[in-house]
Amino acid sequence: TVREAYQKPLSLFYTLLQERRLLTDFAEISPSGSDLQEQHDYWLRGGYPEPWIKNSPRFQKLWTQGYIKTYLERDILRLFPNLQREKYQLFLQMLAQLSGTIINYSDVARTLGVSAPTAREYFKIADGTFIWRHLPPYEKNATKRIVKHPKGYLRDSGLLHHFLHLHNLDDLLAHPQMGHSWESMVIENIIRELNAKGVIFDYFHYRTSAGAEVDLVLEGEFGLLPIEVKYKQKVTLRELKGIRDFVEQYSCPYGIVISNNERLGLVDDKLLNVPFSYL
Repeated sequence: TVREAYQKPLSLFYTLLQERRLLTDFAEISPSGSDLQEQHDYWLRGGYPEPWIKNSPRFQKLWTQGYIKTYLERDILRLFPNLQREKYQLFLQMLAQLSGTIINYSDVARTLGVSAPTAREYFKIADGTFIWRHLPPYEKNATKRIVKHPKGYLRDSGLLHHFLHLHNLDDLLAHPQMGHSWESMVIENIIRELNAKGVIFDYFHYRTSAGAEVDLVLEGEFGLLPIEVKYKQKVTLRELKGIRDFVEQYSCPYGIVISNNERLGLVDDKLLNVPFSYL
């Protein structure tokens, strides 16, 4: 996580979530100490420790190439000896384009030239070997038509950017995948930090057939919490219709918007903006 990369203390944000505190209690939290440049650096490079220790772009590129080769040729083929190596290698490259999107197994299978059950098994392998994060749809007590396909993303942003050939911030910010990449990095940080605190919870995504969506839905000992992730600094209420509707439909105490707005504060009476720097 960003906190681990820069050796910062765990944010009070996660403690307040765990304790089911009131929305007003979040006024107690403060920035984690990492500045925007550090956050962008972590986002671009990802969280694998070896490249951070060497701190060299060339080393990172070579190390990541070696990691993929080792993962594919040693780990995966040893665990799954009957796997079609070439098909799974193509699948790994596809994951970069699929990261942060709704997954349709039939479409993936058609592109790879495999059966839908095989495509589903590939995703299961990627999730089980910790390179892919599988987000099932939240469909409990739904009063609207829900998209029942899962969502997912590559868990390490550095690995994603390697597959996309993005090696500097300017190229990343101009890339069509930028929004999905940022969203995935933030979600992965939240999940990992809650796990580090020993919080018991499940995670989901939410999307209706009409297109309303919530990036992350957490359900656990703290109750039900929808979270929307935005890279931009200024977020309008119109852009938050999905999470506002979710809060109302499921009678959530509140929802959280993670953005790059430097100010912690209410967006409306049940939506709190939390700057990413506070996580």
